[in-house]
Amino acid sequence: MSESSDDAETTDEIMRATYRALFQHGYSATTISKIADEFDKSKSLIYYHYEDKEELLGAFLEYLLDQLESDLAASDGEDPKSHLLEVVDLLLPSELEDERFTFLRALLELRAQAPYHESYREQFERSDELVVSLLVDAIEWGIEEDVFRAVNSREVAEFVYSTAYGAIERGVTVDDPSVLHENRGYIESYLEATLFKYS
Repeated sequence: MSESSDDAETTDEIMRATYRALFQHGYSATTISKIADEFDKSKSLIYYHYEDKEELLGAFLEYLLDQLESDLAASDGEDPKSHLLEVVDLLLPSELEDERFTFLRALLELRAQAPYHESYREQFERSDELVVSLLVDAIEWGIEEDVFRAVNSREVAEFVYSTAYGAIERGVTVDDPSVLHENRGYIESYLEATLFKYS
C-alpha cells in the first residue's frame, strides 16, 4: 500500500473516531483524548495530522460535506418529483435512527461555534449553498419538464431548507425526533401545494 493510501486510511479512521466521540460526548465534552479513545492507533498520530481540536473538527466537517456531496450526487431520481423528495429525505429522513438524531445534536453544537471559528463557518456555508443549489436544480428540472409550476426556484429552495434546518434545531433542542418527522410532512404538503402540477 502506498504512503498516500496509508494517509487516506488513517484520515478515514480519525474521522470515524471523531464521529463516535461526538456521538457519545457532544461538542463541548469532545477532546483530542476522547477522540483518541475511539482511535485504534496512537494519539500522537492524531496530533501529527491535526494541531488541535478546532483544526480536527474543521477537517471533520469537510469530510462530512464530501460524504454529503457523494450521497446527493447518487440521488438521481428517475423524475423531478422523486429526485426532489430524495434531496428532502437527506435533510429530514422519513425514518430517523436514534444514533443519527444524537449526532445531529453534536452537529448543531458545532454550527453554534461557527461565528467563532472561520473553518467551521466556511464548511457550513459550503454545505448550505450545496443543499440549496441541489434543491434549485431539482425544482428547475421539474419546471422544464412541465411537472412543476413556474416558481422562483431559489425562493422555494431557501424556504424548504430553512424549514428543514429549523425543524432539526427545534427537534434536537427539545430532544423530540417527532418534530423532524412532522415537519417533513409539512414540507411535502408545501411542495405539493406550491410545485406539483400532477399528484
